Formats: sequence, structure tokens, C-alpha cells
Amino acid sequence: MKKKIIIWTFGFLLLSFLLGFNLETSQARKNEEELYRELERFVNVINIVKKEYVSPVDDKKLIYGALKGMLSSLDPYSAFLEPEATKELQIETTGEFEGVGMEITLKDGIITVVSPIQDSPAWNAGIKPGDKIIEIDGQSTKGMNTWEAAQKLRGKKGTSVTVSILREHTTKIMKITLVRDVIKVKSVKSSILPDDIGYIRITNFQERTGNDLEVILKEFNNQGVKGLVLDLRNNPGGLLNSAIEVSELFLPPKKTIVSMQGRRPEDKKVYGSQKQQVWNKPVVLLVNNGSASASEILTGALRDNLSECKTVGVKTFGKGSVQNLIKLDEDGTSIKLTIAYYYTPSGTKIDGRGIEPDIKVETSEENIEIGIPEKDPQLKKAIEELSKLIASKGK
Repeated sequence: MKKKIIIWTFGFLLLSFLLGFNLETSQARKNEEELYRELERFVNVINIVKKEYVSPVDDKKLIYGALKGMLSSLDPYSAFLEPEATKELQIETTGEFEGVGMEITLKDGIITVVSPIQDSPAWNAGIKPGDKIIEIDGQSTKGMNTWEAAQKLRGKKGTSVTVSILREHTTKIMKITLVRDVIKVKSVKSSILPDDIGYIRITNFQERTGNDLEVILKEFNNQGVKGLVLDLRNNPGGLLNSAIEVSELFLPPKKTIVSMQGRRPEDKKVYGSQKQQVWNKPVVLLVNNGSASASEILTGALRDNLSECKTVGVKTFGKGSVQNLIKLDEDGTSIKLTIAYYYTPSGTKIDGRGIEPDIKVETSEENIEIGIPEKDPQLKKAIEELSKLIASKGK
């Protein structure tokens, strides 16, 4: 009897395995057949366009257009990049390029400003985070992806471009003409405020940001600075490695900085601090709706790990996805593909949500002067909170 049960059980397991295998194989075959049908449809459409369109069409133009549409349909950040766009992306992270100076994204199908770069033509013209770009030089941005819009905004120093802007909570469209310039981004700026309070503004995360910040923090330590306001407002992000290097300056070793989760469970990566902490005094972070990507990684890393850390301002932008630049050919074409999402050390997903500050301070940004406490309500509040943290540490 026992032998029969064992044989029956084995037979059942074997049958289940074979059925499962057959179902899996069948589903894979079905998916493959569907893919072939869709590829056939794609080729058919290309042939129709080539034969019937009102004027001759270049084959490469058709294929490039199809690839751009395919990638942009995935999310606002994935894109097919022609050689020039690939080159521009690589130049941006070095800290100098020609254009108007603003980070843009596709939000709800509309080209939207993430943040203007400080002291750039866009910044000086009063363009704000959240502004929607409706037209560029009279051409509607409807249907454009971020790279097409970026290429229209870029150009040689001294040339001009006119953008039509729709600002949040208004119905009036503003036309603003910007004169392109060389955008030199010095990513770290610093000063010492009264009462031995340090102030550092990081405008974006470049290759040298970590090194430059480390020099300043060591100087602050030598000068007896008691606490630090770290200003990340209107910082659109930049390099992941730079955000990790900056985080390590504030965290003890073996602390989680950020985790990255891809499509499969085994794709998870955790980045932690591996160097000696340079700054171990109180810090207050200033953030707003223009703080995105690497800024949000740094904010999450410090807030989740440090007891003597506060955040002041308004909710961050919520750009927490990881893009990989994959080269396709020697001609310079590539794709920028979203491969994962970022999570803070406490496990909070950043993308689409942003990070709420500990202390909310709204400001119109119309009449403020960033970096001057008397004319910057958010900075003033940050200093107040920092003073409390310094006093508490003293006790």
C-alpha cells in the first residue's frame, strides 16, 4: 500500500511538472508568435509609407522615428538618442555646455521644467520648477519627447529661442525669449553665516561635486563651524556616483545610502557608505519641488540615517528611476532605458511620490533671494531648526 502511494505521488508530481512545462512552453510560443505578427505589421506600415506617402521618405528617418516613439511610450525618461543627443548627455555631466540652462521632463504628456540652473538664462528670466513649456519657437511641444525639446532649446551662445510657458495655478500663457549662453555649472557654493553656521548650496551632481564638497567641509571643521544648512533647492540631480560620494561625507561606514530594484528580485542593488565620515555635526537640508533624482537620494540617505538631521521646504519632485545609457552602434546612437527604481534606506519609493520635508515652509519664490536669510524664509527657518539641533547637541 505504502509503495503504491509513493508511486502515485511520484507520478502526480511528474505529470504536474510536464503539464507545467508544456503550459510554459505553449505560452512562450504564443508570445513569440504574437511578436512576429506585430513585427510583420510594423514592416507592412513602413512599406505603405514608403509607397504611398506624398513625398519620398528616408529609410533611416522612418526607423529612427519608430525607435523614438517606442522608447518614449515606456516612461518620460527612456529615449532613443541620435549621435548628437548622446554626445550632449555625456557633456552635461562635465559641467559646461551651451543652451538656456534648465532640466526638463515629460509630465502628464507635457514638457515640464524640473528646475532652472542657477545663474543661467532660464534662471535669470524667472522660469520656475513646474512651468509647462507649451511651444518652442512657435512650434507646439505636443507629442515631443524630452530629447526633442532639449535639442530645440540647445544652441550656440548668442542665439535666441522663445518659449511659451503655462505656469501652475494660472491660465495665462507667457512668452519668454531666452538668449543662449555657455552654461558653466559650479556645483558647490558655500559661505559662513553668523553664529558659526555653514551654508552650502549644491546646484547639481557632477563628476567633481564630491571632491569639491569634501574640501569645503574640512575647511568648515577647521574654522569651528557648528552646524550646516545644505541647500538642494532647484537641484535637478545628476550622477548617481556623485550622490553616493556626497552621502558618504555625512554618514558613518556601513550605512545604507540607497537601494535600486529592477525588474527581477535578483536585480536589487544596495549602495552603502564605505568611507570615513567627514561631517558629524547637525545638518538641515533645504528642498523644494525642483529637488530631483540625486538630490532626493541624498535627502533620503541623510534623513533616514542621521538623528541630528532635519528637512525644511516643500515636497521634492519625485524623480526616482534609474536610466542606463546603452550604446547601439559605432555611429553614436544609443538608448537611455529605465532599468530600476530608487528606494530610500527606510524602503520608501521616490519615483512619482517625492519626499515630504519634516518642516513645511511654502514660498512664492517671487521676491526671495536664495542664500540671504532676511530675504529667504525657507533658509531662515532652516537656520532656526539648525540652532535647536546645535543647542540640543551641546546639552
